[in-house]
Amino acid sequence: MTSDASATSPRTLTGLDVLERDGCSALSGARVALITNPTAVTRSRRHLLDVLIEGGVNLVALFGPEHGIRADHDETFRVTSSVDEATGLTVHSLFSDITRPTADMLRDVDVLLFDIADVGVRYYTYTTTMAYCMEEAAVHGLRFMVLDRPNPITATRVEGPVLDPPFRGLAAHHRVPTRHGLTAGELARFANHEYGIGCDLEIVRCENWQRDQWFDETGLPWVNPSPNLRNLNQCLLYTVCAGIEFSQIAVGRGTDSPFEVFGAPYIDGVELSARLNDLTDWPLRFVPIEFTPRSHRFEGERCGGCFLFTTDREKLRPVEANLRIACELEALYPSQLDARRSERLLGGPAIAEAIAQGSSADQIIASYQEGLADYEARRPQYLLYA
Repeated sequence: MTSDASATSPRTLTGLDVLERDGCSALSGARVALITNPTAVTRSRRHLLDVLIEGGVNLVALFGPEHGIRADHDETFRVTSSVDEATGLTVHSLFSDITRPTADMLRDVDVLLFDIADVGVRYYTYTTTMAYCMEEAAVHGLRFMVLDRPNPITATRVEGPVLDPPFRGLAAHHRVPTRHGLTAGELARFANHEYGIGCDLEIVRCENWQRDQWFDETGLPWVNPSPNLRNLNQCLLYTVCAGIEFSQIAVGRGTDSPFEVFGAPYIDGVELSARLNDLTDWPLRFVPIEFTPRSHRFEGERCGGCFLFTTDREKLRPVEANLRIACELEALYPSQLDARRSERLLGGPAIAEAIAQGSSADQIIASYQEGLADYEARRPQYLLYA
C-alpha cells in the first residue's frame, strides 16, 4: 500500500488562512478598507469578505483593481466605481482616471488591507496598485496590511532585465527583474524600503510554504488571478509570450488558450515553428496553429502562429525564451514586428531597441546581467520564507 505524502505534510496556509484561524484579531477595533478581488479565498474557498464579516471586522470601503473587485471587467480599460450589492459598501475603482485612493476615500479608514494573488512577474497591475496604496497609507498615517500568498511559479528563480525607472507605469512599476522571485508581501517590503515609502507595513505570512514550491504543490484552490490566466501553465507561459504582446502580436487573448498560443495574420506558423524548434537547449516545443481571436488584438482576423508547451518547467527560463522568440520574429518579419511598442514590458528602450536592431538574444541577455546581479544582491533582505 503506497502512502500519500500530501496527507502527512503540513498544509500550506495563506495569510488569509492565518488571519481566519486567529479570529481576525489583528484587525480588532480598526476601520478597514479592502483592496481585493476573487483570488482572496481560504483553503476552503471562503472569500476574504465573508471571513471579515464573520470575524466582526468593521469594513468601511472596498477598492477594486484592474478587472474590478469581482474580476468581471475583462474587456474594459477603465472600471467605474460602484456599490457592492452583497455588502452595500462603496467600491472605489483604482483602474480608471483614479489609480490610487484619495483623501476623501480614506477619511474613515485606519487600515488598508491588501489580498490579491500575484503571478510572480513584473508587468502586473495589481502589485502596482498595491504600491500606490502603500504610498497613500504613508501620507495619511494608515496601517497597510498584506495577506501574503505563494508565488505560483516559485520564488527561487530570478530572471530578466530590471525595469528602467523612467518607464514605470501602472502596467510595470517595480524596479525588479521580469521574474522577480518574490511573494506579494516580500515585494511590498522591497517597495517600502527601496522606494522610500516608509508606510506602517505588516505582512501576515503564509505558513508551511517553501520558496521552491509551485502552486500545484501547495494544495491550495486555484482561482484565476486574472481573466486570461486560467491555469498554472498559462501563468508560466505568460512570461514567455506577454513581453512582446504590444508589438503587433496576438498572444491568445480572446481565445480559449491565452498565452499558450501566439501569432499574427502575417505569420507563417509552419515556418516559425520549425525555426523555433531548431533552437537548441531549451525546454519549449512549438506546434503550427491557426486561430482567430474573438476580441483583443487582431479580433476576427485569422492568425498564423504557434501553440507552445514546456517539456520541463524546472529548466525553462521564460524571460530568455521570450527574448529568443522576439529575435526570431524580428529576423523573419522586420517590417511587421515593432519591439519598441513593448518597451515597458521588456524593461525599457534598451532591450526593445536591441531587438529592433537585430541583436542576438545572447547579446541582449548579457546586456542586463549587471543590473540583475545588483538586484540579486539586495533581494535577500526582503525575503520572508526559506
